[in-house]
Amino acid sequence: MNGLFRLVERIAGPLLRISLGLILLWIGALKFADPSPVVGLLHASLPFLALKGFVYTLGALEIAASILLFAGIAARFVGLLVLIIFAGTLTIFLIAPTVTYGPQGFPYLSLVGQFLLKDFVLASAAIAMVAMESMKVSARNGVGPRRVAA
Repeated sequence: MNGLFRLVERIAGPLLRISLGLILLWIGALKFADPSPVVGLLHASLPFLALKGFVYTLGALEIAASILLFAGIAARFVGLLVLIIFAGTLTIFLIAPTVTYGPQGFPYLSLVGQFLLKDFVLASAAIAMVAMESMKVSARNGVGPRRVAA
């Protein structure tokens, strides 16, 4: 059983980084295939950003982040960028509740709200990846892991 746990410890970081990269590549590419759903969502929540150019820029950032994650380049910094991207989409819950909860209101979620809810997990994955990558960098630099008192 310990061998299985060691295997999971060894593959968890790279698997998280690569899967996050795959998701970013896919959602970034979809912005170029058809930016109108994102423009519509922005129009209903952050209308000053409801421009195809903004959506294309966001898609380009997501694709660039995915490539860096696949390559394992600056993953902890890319993770912070990804966290900002997902935090941006999560603000829609606060500023446009009719978009995310629909006419029934909280706790019911509209289809858009259900779609956006996944960003909580993706933001958490980005945080976990940043933590793992930071621990690797600290270990390479001879700095021990930081312990938090329980």
